[in-house]
Amino acid sequence: MQRIDWKGPGPVFKQKVRRLFFSLFRLAFILAMSYVLLFPLIVMITRALRPYGDMYNPSIVWIPSRITLDNFRFAFRALNGVGAVLSTMRVVFISTLLCMVSSAMAGYGLARFRLKTAPLLMGMAVLTFVVPVQTYIVSQFFHFRYFDFFWLGSLFGVFSGDKLFVNLTTSEFTYYILNFCGSGFRSGLFILLFMQIFKSVPDELENAARIDGAGEIRTFLKIMLPNAVPGFVVTFVMSFVWQWNDSFFPSIVYQQNFFLSKTMQNIRDLATKAMGLSSYATNLSETVVMFAACLIFILPPLILYLIVQRFFIQSVERTGLTG
Repeated sequence: MQRIDWKGPGPVFKQKVRRLFFSLFRLAFILAMSYVLLFPLIVMITRALRPYGDMYNPSIVWIPSRITLDNFRFAFRALNGVGAVLSTMRVVFISTLLCMVSSAMAGYGLARFRLKTAPLLMGMAVLTFVVPVQTYIVSQFFHFRYFDFFWLGSLFGVFSGDKLFVNLTTSEFTYYILNFCGSGFRSGLFILLFMQIFKSVPDELENAARIDGAGEIRTFLKIMLPNAVPGFVVTFVMSFVWQWNDSFFPSIVYQQNFFLSKTMQNIRDLATKAMGLSSYATNLSETVVMFAACLIFILPPLILYLIVQRFFIQSVERTGLTG
């Protein structure tokens, strides 16, 4: 009888075992992270679709006794109706487009023109998103409370005796002016992003366009902008989400009650009034309306991200934006 010496598992078997353990670990990690990220959304959906009586039933945790849409009706009433949602989307969408235009133009100037003041301008762009907005929000408020058309009203007052100014704190042009002038929410970050993109464009393309008789504007529109599509996608998504979620600026400067991020600060009190309750100190009935309002609030950015998800991820990889 031939004797067989067992030398243990071979290198191929060990490699397969390592790959199996790595695959299991990666699957467990992905499932755990998915649970952490999706848990708030799942809770929000299950609470928003249940009747308020289920909040007092300890046996009901995930699946409601019945599905109801009444909570969304009360939520829209608390959020000042569908018109407030559409008005907020209009202001944020137009502001995002203006932010894209101003950031692209400023980034192109810093990247392609030889300016002695370029380092100073870059430093000022960095300060726009490094310095906390709380440090200059008061001066910004008075600037729009007594808006003098970029000192033209003050100059007019030198000759007429009365300064010319208007109150823009109740006008959505407050958002539009800031974003068009490159001073919107985190606009400095987008300016630096476009500057890096335009710097990566080969000089030969720009020189060839000038040889063909193209000026600066035509070169910018025909040569530079098509190469900056990833920057536009990143700027559109991030600027829209940041301005949609910002509640500090509309609470201090832009004094309009329809803005959703401002309304969400008092959503519990508003939900209680929308349901006709007198007090929320001893009940949980209004929480289902609160969850419905939160779901309405996050739905537009969520739909936007789902639509441009593939393009956004590719654009972030191409631009090298991190953090």
